[in-house]
Amino acid sequence: MTKKLNRLDRRVIEMIVSVARGGGMRYENRMDKTQSGPIGEAITAETVATRFSEVLDHTVHDQARVVLTRDGKRIAAIVPIEDYDTLEAADDAQDAKIAANAIAAWRQAGSPPGTAHEELIARYGIDAD
Repeated sequence: MTKKLNRLDRRVIEMIVSVARGGGMRYENRMDKTQSGPIGEAITAETVATRFSEVLDHTVHDQARVVLTRDGKRIAAIVPIEDYDTLEAADDAQDAKIAANAIAAWRQAGSPPGTAHEELIARYGIDAD
């Protein structure tokens, strides 16, 4: 299922790509002169499109976690890279534990042979081409 991106989604993605390529990464005052107040813990996706540099600076320099919302629902978060790395390490550790448990169960069952690729293709009607 492919979701069609709206104008706002495309703009946010363009800004993320720009930052990843080295653009837009400058430290500025976290208070936006055109809008009242500093960035809080949650910000709408529409607002982040106009304040992306400020949100990014807040995340990088203050180690802040900013939650993006749309229609009042939490949809994503911008987090410091250290938080992301910790999440990835925990996810990798969980995957490794699941794999180790599956291998142990397979060995305990006497290491039965698996199902041949050709049999799976035939069983599920997969077009091999």
